[in-house]
Amino acid sequence: MEKDTREGEGPADPVVQKAREIFGIQYLYPYQRLAVHNILGACGLWEDGGADAAPGDQIILLPTGAGKSLCFQLPAAILPGITVVIYPLLSLMSDQKRRLDGAGIASRVLRGGQERAEREAIWGELACGKVKLLITNPETLGGREALARCAEIGVTHLVVDEAHCIAEWGLSFRPSYLELGRIRGELRPGTTTAFTATASAPILEGIIAHLFNGVRPHIIAGNPDRPNISYKVLPVLSRDEALAEVLRQAAKPALVFCASRKGAEMSARYLRRRLGSLGIFFYHAGLEREEKKAVEQWFFASGDGVLCATCAYGMGVDKADIRTVIHRDIPPSVEAYLQESGRGGRDGKPSTAILLCGSGDFRGRPDGDGGRRAAMLEYARGQSCRRDFLLSLLGAQAESCEGCDVCDGSAEKSPRGEKAILDFVRKNPRRFTSGEAALILCGAKRARSLDGGYAGLRGFGGLSSWEEAGAADAIEELLRQGKLRRHLGFLFRGKLSPARRGD
Repeated sequence: MEKDTREGEGPADPVVQKAREIFGIQYLYPYQRLAVHNILGACGLWEDGGADAAPGDQIILLPTGAGKSLCFQLPAAILPGITVVIYPLLSLMSDQKRRLDGAGIASRVLRGGQERAEREAIWGELACGKVKLLITNPETLGGREALARCAEIGVTHLVVDEAHCIAEWGLSFRPSYLELGRIRGELRPGTTTAFTATASAPILEGIIAHLFNGVRPHIIAGNPDRPNISYKVLPVLSRDEALAEVLRQAAKPALVFCASRKGAEMSARYLRRRLGSLGIFFYHAGLEREEKKAVEQWFFASGDGVLCATCAYGMGVDKADIRTVIHRDIPPSVEAYLQESGRGGRDGKPSTAILLCGSGDFRGRPDGDGGRRAAMLEYARGQSCRRDFLLSLLGAQAESCEGCDVCDGSAEKSPRGEKAILDFVRKNPRRFTSGEAALILCGAKRARSLDGGYAGLRGFGGLSSWEEAGAADAIEELLRQGKLRRHLGFLFRGKLSPARRGD
């Protein structure tokens, strides 16, 4: 018998032995060990007693990449009866099925749109014990038939992964998440475990209220810090230009999060054209199932691809080697940002999380969600350690930071392109409209023929790597900020000048 010399995990530990046999894992991290033993203890299979066997329901807070899935996969292989795992997204359900298949653990996916024969086959396999683990979502499990059949078969362990969705999505567009407490009451599982990587105090209380009906469960919380991720904020005038510029240099594979489906599609098409690469795709919930599967498989296997996606991609999807995660738009909360930026560096190697932020993000956006978006805006404009700020909102603290642009002195104070535009207008006041200035700054061929040509003009080509549309957008943004002004009088109508002092 192989001897394990790690403290507290000698060869007598049957849980570690199972982990070795099934997953090829030689040891468990302390939080994994505690979570697994608690689950087994709640179901009467851990007899040692003491702190390791504290039975009862749990909320497990572990950072992305800390091995949360093993905390329910391993008990599922040991426990009698079935384990039901609830996910918010089909991509997560497919990814979990793939991983379980790889470990040789029989599992089935229960989702909408399945044929009657397929559903009956699943119920039969669960009833006879051929399948140990059922993967589903709250809408499907909450259906009358699914709930009745699961209750009849008997659920040993109910798992809610990405449990922050209960509080984040349940009150907006996924009301089925608010029904999980009722569903749990009807299933009466042996124990219930909620897993998430990030949860501030309000999110945690929402999980307790809606899943555990206000009864506080056992909570296991690890440090949410991911020291291998470096955090950066880039102030921008044109998001498209900034995105293209960053991705020219960024380590890949890269993941770009966008706030909308349209934004993901347009960003992917724009980047394909600007970067001249076919290895750029988009992903969102509006794609057909086969389209999603094809994109997931492509990105999972890609070593240098770029994926533009909404939040429909990411949570729990196990692509370990993502080197750069870019947020084109401000995410709705710190939890969402940490979840999504945490897609990077799951292999433990260095990864970079970059947030693009423009002054428009701070204009006219009322915050009706208890200040959660306001916290992200404060992060974006902050001049203190990025890591400390993010962790403090989760009640944690970084021991040290060697991975943020503030601490390493690389934080950019002004948007790229701003100096070139302001200098050009300052040297050429009341001469050019915004469209003409954009042409000249980009060094466009058409600018060479304007009024005899401007190729020799000071500032010509100052934004030579930009497109005219991006330069024009940047000029309009500086006008909105009051750093430039447009003349309205007859003589210089439409021409640009620097802002007057006191403006």
